[in-house]
Amino acid sequence: MSFDLQDESLTKTRKDSPLDRLPASERAAVEKPAHPMDEPAIRDRHAMLVAKYRYELEVQSANRAEMAKDEDYYDHLQWTEEDAQVLKDRGQAPIVYNVIAQTVNWVIGSEKRGRTDFKILPRGAEDAKPAEAKTKYLKYISDVWRTPFNRSRAFEDAVKVGLGWIETSVPDDEEDEPTGDRYESWRNMLWDSAATEMDTSDMRYQFRSKWVDLDIAIAMFPHCKSLLENSANEIATFGSASMEDGDEAMDGAEASREIFGGTNPIYIHKRRRVRLIEAWYREPEEVEKIKGGSFKGDIFDKRDPRHVEAVQSGNGQLHKKVVMRARVMFMTTTHPLYDGPSPFKHNRLKFIPVWGYRRGRDGLPYGIIRGLRDIQDDINKRASKALHILSSNKIAMETGALADGWTPDDLAEEAAKPDALMVFANGALSGNKVRMDVDRELAPAHLDLMSRNIMMIQQVGGVTDEQMGKSTNATSGKAILARQEQGSLATNKLFDNLRFAVQLHGEITLCNIEQFVTDQKQFRITNQRGTPEFITMNDGLPENDISRSKADFVVSESDWRATMRQAAVDQLTEMVSKMPPQVGMLMLDLIVEQMDLPNGEEISKRVRQMNGMRDPEATELTAEEQQAMQAQAAQQQMQARAAEAEIAEKEAKADNLRAATDKIKADTVNANMAGAKAAMEAATLVITQPTIAKVGDNLLMQGGWTGGKPVPAGLAAQGLPPQAAQQPPAPAPEPMPPMEQQPQPGA
Repeated sequence: MSFDLQDESLTKTRKDSPLDRLPASERAAVEKPAHPMDEPAIRDRHAMLVAKYRYELEVQSANRAEMAKDEDYYDHLQWTEEDAQVLKDRGQAPIVYNVIAQTVNWVIGSEKRGRTDFKILPRGAEDAKPAEAKTKYLKYISDVWRTPFNRSRAFEDAVKVGLGWIETSVPDDEEDEPTGDRYESWRNMLWDSAATEMDTSDMRYQFRSKWVDLDIAIAMFPHCKSLLENSANEIATFGSASMEDGDEAMDGAEASREIFGGTNPIYIHKRRRVRLIEAWYREPEEVEKIKGGSFKGDIFDKRDPRHVEAVQSGNGQLHKKVVMRARVMFMTTTHPLYDGPSPFKHNRLKFIPVWGYRRGRDGLPYGIIRGLRDIQDDINKRASKALHILSSNKIAMETGALADGWTPDDLAEEAAKPDALMVFANGALSGNKVRMDVDRELAPAHLDLMSRNIMMIQQVGGVTDEQMGKSTNATSGKAILARQEQGSLATNKLFDNLRFAVQLHGEITLCNIEQFVTDQKQFRITNQRGTPEFITMNDGLPENDISRSKADFVVSESDWRATMRQAAVDQLTEMVSKMPPQVGMLMLDLIVEQMDLPNGEEISKRVRQMNGMRDPEATELTAEEQQAMQAQAAQQQMQARAAEAEIAEKEAKADNLRAATDKIKADTVNANMAGAKAAMEAATLVITQPTIAKVGDNLLMQGGWTGGKPVPAGLAAQGLPPQAAQQPPAPAPEPMPPMEQQPQPGA
């Protein structure tokens, strides 16, 4: 009788395994892994990551060997041991005439001289004060963690080999700042070679491999002591089996310890080492993200009170979305040591690349040196050849040309001496059986080609003599400027990539500050003159709380090319000198800013105080500017009041003048009315008593009335009216009759 094990009716009742017959509580205790890292899901992820690590090690191995060789060329290691030995056997010196190093030093020196600055911009007007505090704190931790030097080291790797790395971290030590950064060597790093984006947004994983002393590794992961001991090796027994998960670039220094340590008993069991691998990787996962508000785009964290408050207050809404969630695993190639989600809310990978150049066919990096190595090899070989020709004596002779007792080896040894004494057979020299200094004329040809190769390195590398300040055949300023511009354009890609890396690094560091800097803190920053300023954050005041708002990191524009920058300043200065003085004064602060002067910021500030211009990058008014604006407002107010008083005074005078004019008009009207009334009364009297008109005329003429005509000067002096000059003298008036004889009205 047989049973089908796929029959559910049978499998539900059968209990063939002893674990199946145990109660559920006891079965869970028995099935529980002996170690937390032995869970099936973690084991599966570990196996996947180890496979990816070994895959990338194989894919990138050949290019990493070339990168190591590039770095050796900069470090004057330009001959292989085999080639150097061949030259020594010939009697030639393996000369290294390192022209590449000068080109590389100019590029990395330009970066050190022209390091960038940055600022934090608020996303809303209400976040201006916190953004200012973030800017100052970012400058503070930049000094504490020596960020400019870490970036410079990463940039050096990018220039030499094509790729450098900056690590963003959160220290465990409470005495350190909550967030910081470090430099990481390219030799320890492997990454997703299928990624194409420079910002690592499509990169699935990054690996950092380091050899660590066993006791340090156990202190870091005490719960994995036995696993680490199984993975550790002693230096004295360091063999090829332990190197299978590394390459020459990664493990060269570790292997050299075995070579120099040898089998001396003092080195045995003194130092056990283990390879630790830190893997940052992304996996698709459905999460809740915040939509809208100050924390939009963040993955919701129920342990973060700011996220909870934002959602409860309606300042943000939750929605589910599948994202590539960042995770981290510490491991050896045989055991996982830790696995969990990334502690960073920015959900990015931890290491930031600084790219040099990338190969088009596979995206693998290379630096300036890669394209100059062949030319450098030719320079070294021709220098060695020319030196050998000039410092050695060549002899061509026929058989039997030597004197008795001399051998060719004796002759060669003697000819190499500056005071050589060589004995030939009789007639050998006069018969041209011996010829000295054969091919000596080839030395100038080698030296000429060597000089051409040196010029070729400048053309290919982009660093010309004009940029390095050497004398050339370019005499005019325009020619020098054109060649400097040509060289700057040739190296501009490296500086642009660095600026991009600085932007990424600043964004991640800013996110870490907004996440981890939540406690009250006071710190000190200093300006260029060393004046300290003490800043307080998270003291309970909204304007000082940097953890409840988000901002944006912006790299300030900076000219990386020191010589080009100085040339531009000279050109601008010459242009301003031809302008009117008042126009040039308005541009003086901008010219000073472009100059490489000590305390240039303070000089620009004082110039702006003189010409009344504001800092174009200032977002808020300074105390001095506020005082100046208040004084200007007060002065304008006083001028306005004076103008109002003057206008009021003029209006009052105008009112008085109008009142006087109106009074004169009224008096004139009254006088005219009175005159008209008197005239009417006179007219009435004349009408009623006609004889009285003549009497009135005589009285008026005697009073000087002219009837509206001008009086001649002579007559006027005599008091006569003008009619006297035009008419004969009027007859004497008849004597007036007595009043009683005058006819009465109505008679």
